Amino acid sequence: MNAIVQDIIQTERFRDGVSDLATELGRPRDEVEREAVRAFDEMIARHDPTAVAAYKGIGALFSRRYRVDVDHEALNRLRELDREHALLWLPSHRSYLDMFYLEQVAQDAGIRPAFVLGGDNLDFWPIGPILRRAGVLYIRRDTHDAPIYRFALRTYLGYIVATGQNLTWSIEGGRSRMGKLRPPRYGALRYVVDAVRNSQGPDPMVVPVSVVYEQLAEVAAMTAEALGGSKKPEGIGWLLRFARTQPGRVSTVRIDFGEPMPLRARIAELDRDPRAKGQEVERLALEVCHRINRVTPAIPTAVVTLALLGAERALTLNETIEALTPIISYLTSHPTTPHMLGSELKDAGWVRSTLDQLTDAGVLHRFTGGDETVWHIAPEQHLVAAFYRNTLIHLLVNRSIAELAMFMAREHATGDLRESIWNHAMSLRQLLKFDFFFASRAEFSDELIAEVSLIDSAWEGRQVREPIVTRAQIDLWFERSKPHLAHIILRPFFDAYRVVADQLARWPHDREVDEELLLERCLGFGQQQVLQAKLHSAESVTLELFRNALKLADNKGVLKGTGREVHERRRVFADNLRGIIEDLETLARMQRVHQG
Repeated sequence: MNAIVQDIIQTERFRDGVSDLATELGRPRDEVEREAVRAFDEMIARHDPTAVAAYKGIGALFSRRYRVDVDHEALNRLRELDREHALLWLPSHRSYLDMFYLEQVAQDAGIRPAFVLGGDNLDFWPIGPILRRAGVLYIRRDTHDAPIYRFALRTYLGYIVATGQNLTWSIEGGRSRMGKLRPPRYGALRYVVDAVRNSQGPDPMVVPVSVVYEQLAEVAAMTAEALGGSKKPEGIGWLLRFARTQPGRVSTVRIDFGEPMPLRARIAELDRDPRAKGQEVERLALEVCHRINRVTPAIPTAVVTLALLGAERALTLNETIEALTPIISYLTSHPTTPHMLGSELKDAGWVRSTLDQLTDAGVLHRFTGGDETVWHIAPEQHLVAAFYRNTLIHLLVNRSIAELAMFMAREHATGDLRESIWNHAMSLRQLLKFDFFFASRAEFSDELIAEVSLIDSAWEGRQVREPIVTRAQIDLWFERSKPHLAHIILRPFFDAYRVVADQLARWPHDREVDEELLLERCLGFGQQQVLQAKLHSAESVTLELFRNALKLADNKGVLKGTGREVHERRRVFADNLRGIIEDLETLARMQRVHQG
């Protein structure tokens, strides 16, 4: 028997847990223990120097076209923390290479190696046995009907935490299909929180990690999955294809670290907060995601695809620079926005290089048959372009909400316009909360003040009730403020929500909603609406957006239940979303007039 397993099964917590589980399942205690030991054998990992070196060589082979850009100052601070604390790395997940890069930069900085949670879909020969001995802890993808396995996993993670070892897993639970951070998964975090509650010693430090790629070969396959396509199973053939499809030219992967969080201390704070009662793990996960977004920078491929998607036509190099100028001005002047951009656009070299890089990757098409070279989004590549743009979307969502809230106040307010702007902004925040990670209401209010102050620098100094906000004033703000982002950033999300809301409104009122069938109908209906030009963009037709729309519908009380009353609430929900989309379209037309 493995020495680690022997240590675990001798603990009082394991013995009591087995007894409780045997009673709960109505099975003999010895039988439950044997099954738990077999589960340990599936997942136990170790750090063998030979395997670690082999893993490093394999990773270098697959990642040879990437150059790592990392925050070395933050790494040095984390190395100091590693001397007295276990580090719980929680990175964003955009590629199979994420964990490799994170482990390598950490170990190169002198930080102890971590155990890495990985899906058992990657446990295939020859890479599986090597990675298991290099610290990868393979776990089953579906444990819904495996209570003994879940108990073993919770116990093993508790052992890792209690013995002060470093641990890594993706807070998203899977790779992003859209480029932006996905909603968090709570399973592993819940187990780790339980372990910390029941252990002593130094407080483990949660380290939020942002990993962003300038170019990523996996994007096309992931966006196909977002449209309902099946995922190809991993195996030796998949591994060889993955190696062949890496970028043709050297590209950059950027790694940044959010502010570390002492886990035990933070849990204690949440335990004392009556607003977090029963939701401590969820609040913790959202805070981690918010910290990841705070350090995720705007990269050149993101701003260039943002400009081209916003233009909705081919652009010359000079037109691309003209479209980029207000975006970069906003990003570089905003006090909390990280970026990897040249703030000086007089040297257009990096813009041209990014256009060429995206063209070589097939995302853009370059036309040279006229007087000037122009670039546009290549056919069937809008979702791929949106993936790159979405890597910076979290930096622009507050600005977009501020724009739209100001316009909605202009159009619909009957009382004080200033108060109406805030009310509309908070309402939009509520609708978008399943796709974006917002700060607390108080912090969001402060962030909103900062956004509006970028449009009107005198805003903060005015009294709340001072009657200075008029429709003419708002028109002036829109006329002089750039960039105009609300339509570009928010429209895909509200379009997706509207597709789901329309299908819910059409669902028979006397039948409970079959969510999988509804999603299938949404995909078909959405694709039809794109072909009919009734939907602004194909990027709204993805399972990931539709699933978040279902969460929103459930939150609004229009997903479950039957009867005429539920049907009426669904109709009102759809009408509300349709009204927001009409406001976005009107705002976009007005801003196009201001742009000339």
